[in-house]
Amino acid sequence: MNTCKICGETFEDEKKLHMHLRSHKITLAEYYTQYHPRYNLLTEEPLPFKNKEHYFEKDFANRKQLLEWCESNDAATVKWYILEALRKRAENKGLSLGPCHFELQSSELPTIELFQKHFSSYTQACEKIGLKPMFNSRLPDEFQNEVDSNIKIFIDTREQQPLEFACSESLKLDFGDYAVGSDHYDYTFVDRKSETDFKSTLSGKNYERFRKELQRTKDMDCYLFVVTETDVSTMESRNHWSPHTSNMKYIYHNMRVLSHEFAGHCQFIFTGGREQSQDIIPKILTLGKKLWNVDLQYYIDHKLI
Repeated sequence: MNTCKICGETFEDEKKLHMHLRSHKITLAEYYTQYHPRYNLLTEEPLPFKNKEHYFEKDFANRKQLLEWCESNDAATVKWYILEALRKRAENKGLSLGPCHFELQSSELPTIELFQKHFSSYTQACEKIGLKPMFNSRLPDEFQNEVDSNIKIFIDTREQQPLEFACSESLKLDFGDYAVGSDHYDYTFVDRKSETDFKSTLSGKNYERFRKELQRTKDMDCYLFVVTETDVSTMESRNHWSPHTSNMKYIYHNMRVLSHEFAGHCQFIFTGGREQSQDIIPKILTLGKKLWNVDLQYYIDHKLI
């Protein structure tokens, strides 16, 4: 039951409790911060109220504070806290796989390095709460090799701003924008997106259309790398100053949902720019299945590729 802390009246669900609060002429923020106060573990200041889920889920104002708190506390306390944060995330979102590098980042959760420090590996941390990581393979050594420029890359006929490769051919693809054929084909495709394309794809009616494309990918037992020609910080900065801003939290949410729904069949990466995309796409296509279980964004962000 949901009990009003002001008058003691009980309600069968939270929605009715929240409607009842209007009779007390109090906002949700005022109610929860006054009757369910929570404090920042680092600064000990009252936590701001954005919404109920966020209020009870977070212990810090941002990820930077979380990492600072982890650096200033004893190992046993930090080890318990970061595992509990991961467990809560999995339970609240109904996850069967441990979040990838980008999901940890965008959800303001501990870094993979923190889990490695306290549990030897991120995989071991996930296993302690009954999960396995979404990606758990290392980058293969051959990723550093140059791709044979004679390998033909097929470019979808609908690709409006195709990248340039030494050897390419226009061809209608079942999904995605790029693929390779003959001996190098490994059921792997790339969907290239500009910054604007990425935000549009995961918003409104386009979201369901893209979801159907991922479903076709899964039905054909293939894999789609969604390669966006920007980095996250640049995209967020441009969005902040744009006269027509996008709801990035909503977009990231949709991205995370699709990543879990089609785990084993898709992966989103942000390369940093068009030139970087042109360099990485041939490697993705030719290495194929060797990269399906590799968290490429982790390696990109750590400048390892």
